[in-house]
Amino acid sequence: MQAITKKLQQAALILRSSVLKIVASLGGRTIAMLTVALLVTLASILFNDNWILTLQQQDASISHTREITTELNKLCTELYHAESSQRGFLMMRQQQYLASYSEAVAETRKSINKINALLNEDTGDTVSPEVQSLLTTLPQTLDAKIAEMQLTVSLAIKGNVQMSKQLVNLGKGTQDMETFIAQARMLIEEQNQRIAVLKEHRNSTMTMARRSLFGGALFLIFLVVLVLKQLLGEISTKHHLQVQLSQEIVTKEQMLKEQSQLLNSLALNYQTFVESERQKLSRELHDELGSILTATKMDLSWVIKKVKDSAPDIAEKLKKTNTYLDQGINFKRQLVEALHPSLMTTLGLWPALKSIIEDAAERSQWELTLNLPEDISKVDETISLIAYRVVQESLNNASKYAQATKVSVDIITDGQFLKLEIEDNGKGFDVSSLHGDTHGLAGMRHRVLAIGGKFEITSAIGEGTNTWVMIPLKAA
Repeated sequence: MQAITKKLQQAALILRSSVLKIVASLGGRTIAMLTVALLVTLASILFNDNWILTLQQQDASISHTREITTELNKLCTELYHAESSQRGFLMMRQQQYLASYSEAVAETRKSINKINALLNEDTGDTVSPEVQSLLTTLPQTLDAKIAEMQLTVSLAIKGNVQMSKQLVNLGKGTQDMETFIAQARMLIEEQNQRIAVLKEHRNSTMTMARRSLFGGALFLIFLVVLVLKQLLGEISTKHHLQVQLSQEIVTKEQMLKEQSQLLNSLALNYQTFVESERQKLSRELHDELGSILTATKMDLSWVIKKVKDSAPDIAEKLKKTNTYLDQGINFKRQLVEALHPSLMTTLGLWPALKSIIEDAAERSQWELTLNLPEDISKVDETISLIAYRVVQESLNNASKYAQATKVSVDIITDGQFLKLEIEDNGKGFDVSSLHGDTHGLAGMRHRVLAIGGKFEITSAIGEGTNTWVMIPLKAA
């Protein structure tokens, strides 16, 4: 919680500092006009929002009233339908008329309930006494009409068709029907008049909203013109500052370029120093440790000859020791070659690359495609060692991890860059999942980037790996 409070305080300080800088750069007059414009904008938003809410309420009232009118018309229609189905059943005594009659009666009850619910909704609209009186008598008239029709239908179902027709001929149902239709029409007329009044109010509100919107917009335009005029005046005074800033940027870019060149030079010197130390270490291992191991092997062979007859068990043990010594000598040779390839020192880059690539292909039983440049001019030793290490590490990964069966190595040079592309058909990997502990890939990347080169590796699960490297020869 304290950390969040501290961050909020820092953000408030930054905002305050930014506001003060803006005020200082724009000037008091511009700030005053912008403040007025902001206040006018806020007032316009509030007024327009109020008009919009009023329009929404008026639209809701109109929709609500129209829904009541629709239900009243539907009620009248369903009642007509019920009466016609009643008469049809009394005359024809078919079940389809009875079903139609029952459905129409159910719909009339639904409509009258929905009308009562709509009129009783809390919409903010007041109901006139006339409407309230009609709402009281309309359901009673409907119930009387439905009771009359239900009685005649019940008598007809029981077989008293003559009595049911006599009830119809009495005219009570017709009188109830006429009363109901008259009351419904009065309600419809009252609702239509209400819709007309609501539309008139809505049109008036819309006119006021438009006037408010256009008035506020015109005033804002006037303020914006004043602000622009003030800003244009200030822009002209700050133009020479921008020119000065541009000149300073050019100077800083030049300094940055020089620093980048210096860093590249230092990186190249570092690479040269590292390879020089590796070469010195490999020479010392070859000379000193090689001499010691060779002398030890010769002495051990002399001892074996001397004791093989008198002490054959000791001779046999010394032979095993001699075998271990041979393994140590072979390991020393591999270590010396890994520290600094002797073939590159004696024959140069291209034979060394061809040798290491073909040896790796033969050892791993790859189907090899090798393309070397036609121009085999001499390449600087540091650049040669970087290219050699990249190829060596890539082939090592293809052999140890990729389980590849086909490897393609393309090397070209155009006098400015040495370009390497090594591709295998191995199992591949997800490049995005690489971690910082991938020392081989990281080493290749750092070697190339340190001298201003480019290093890209693309791979996917089951789609092999492609390593693309471009080394600048001018770095030498």
